[in-house]
Amino acid sequence: MSRAILPLVLALAAAGAAQAADYVVVASSEASLKPGLTLDAGQRVALPAGQTLTLMSGGGEVVTLRGAAAGVTAPSRRRSDDGGRVQALAALIAPPPTSRQFGGRRGGICPPASELQTVDQILAAQQGACQKQARAALEALIAQASP
Repeated sequence: MSRAILPLVLALAAAGAAQAADYVVVASSEASLKPGLTLDAGQRVALPAGQTLTLMSGGGEVVTLRGAAAGVTAPSRRRSDDGGRVQALAALIAPPPTSRQFGGRRGGICPPASELQTVDQILAAQQGACQKQARAALEALIAQASP
């Protein structure tokens, strides 16, 4: 019986690893590359000459790519466990549509966006239901790191 389970466990582990992304699109002058899109390191992207693409890693590194006739390749990265952070950043940059919510937020007061200086602080605020402040802090972090 354990022989039958092993392939299933390996398949599930591979599927989980395949979902981890290295970068999230934070800005693009190419309409088809929308903010919130996730990319793997080394992934080829159709970015025409004259267009730009700004990516952020789960660690907060911001990279701007300039288009070329043959497109561009997302930078290589040392594998880390930033995949979950990249997905959280993607949700913050391009959140899913929200439904109507009645009542107020519970759990305390949100910190001002100016106090959220790192990706970890921003994601903690997002998880604490401080979406507005987390998004403003992320936009400020991206603007500060962009050339």
